[in-house]
Amino acid sequence: MMMLSVLALALAGGLVLNVMPCVLPVLALKAFSVVDHARDDAAKRRKHGFAYTLGTISLFVALALVVIGINHFSGKHFGWGSQFQHPQFVAVMTSIVFAFSLNALGVFELAVSSSREDADEDKFWGSFSNGLFAAIMSTPCSAPFLGGAVAFALSATAAPWQTIVVFATIGLGLALPYLMLTLIPQVSRILPKPGAWMETVKQVMGFLLLGTAVWFYRTLQVQLTPTSANSFLIFLLALAFVLWLGGRFGGVTAPPARRWLIRVIAVGALAFVGTYVVSFAKPESVAAAATVTSAASAREAIVRDGHLAWTPYGKDRLTLEQGRKRPVFLDFTAEWCASCKTNDKAFIETDTVRAAFERTGILPMKVDMTNDDDDKSAMVDDVLKNEKERSGIPIYVIVFPDGSRDLLPLVITADMVARHLDEAAKKYPASQFASN
Repeated sequence: MMMLSVLALALAGGLVLNVMPCVLPVLALKAFSVVDHARDDAAKRRKHGFAYTLGTISLFVALALVVIGINHFSGKHFGWGSQFQHPQFVAVMTSIVFAFSLNALGVFELAVSSSREDADEDKFWGSFSNGLFAAIMSTPCSAPFLGGAVAFALSATAAPWQTIVVFATIGLGLALPYLMLTLIPQVSRILPKPGAWMETVKQVMGFLLLGTAVWFYRTLQVQLTPTSANSFLIFLLALAFVLWLGGRFGGVTAPPARRWLIRVIAVGALAFVGTYVVSFAKPESVAAAATVTSAASAREAIVRDGHLAWTPYGKDRLTLEQGRKRPVFLDFTAEWCASCKTNDKAFIETDTVRAAFERTGILPMKVDMTNDDDDKSAMVDDVLKNEKERSGIPIYVIVFPDGSRDLLPLVITADMVARHLDEAAKKYPASQFASN
């Protein structure tokens, strides 16, 4: 019975992922695909729906196998979105999204066959690839209902088959709206007719995907040294060139020998650039965040220039504030976490919350999970150890001087955050904070 409840949460969580910020750029392309195939016969529409669904499920099953392997062989806990802490994965994601944006902008076409029968098969593979793409794009986002399912799947008590089934169900939930559209014959009657407008929409979506690639690259800029981040831009330039080269001289109308020659040249060029140009050198850790200085014991301004003055997370600083009888508000976030960024802009960096911080004197502390960090990961595990509905960031928690905590819900509002801060201040008023 418990497993059925978890699967229901997984299905609902997958459905909700469709409207999360990280997946929104893909939604328009999915709608575009529905229009494109609306005039196909029912059998073809069903094939496209099943191909897309197979793509989303395959990606989540692959992710489940990775999770099982990490938990079994390394003993490290794998949280939802943890793969984005590794710059190599972010680089692959950036490259994929960048390539999809160039495809939408018409730089190249995904189709590789010239016969009608093979071209139809290519389109089904395209739907499968779109499913993979949508699933990949969903992984940095958290969603209501998803936390409980993922927490169960990633728990130490979950059997490998349970982890796989839960993740596969999330993939099914993500694909379900598109699948249902392809299975309902009446859809073709209400959709607009294909036309020149579709090319315009497709190109607009290409720019949105290009913006998503820029967002992923911002994460790389934090994870890598400036030289390494710049070297990856050279790789993206090479990727754009070889995709254009393939589309211009190795398209479906080109002789087979030339098509294969272009592909060999393209792969060789990318391999050369990737091997001899791209590096993943990480910047040296900055210890200043964790170092307690005499200035830290003074009463710093909580709001500067109209924004919260976040203190970087450090164990020593947290211990110091607990000794001063001062609560600390921890915001676990990351550059790659779309839900975190949305919450920060919509509910944290607001006049209501800034006023509450100034009123209560509680210290705002940022726990940046952009990079893999054992200390911060252990802190996440400790905060969520008794939670059955959470598995990963965003996390908002108030740490009290006595070691107790107030963990805020996954879905927050500005008024809710302000209320929790005021309640914490009732237990530990600013007037009783020690000066050192």
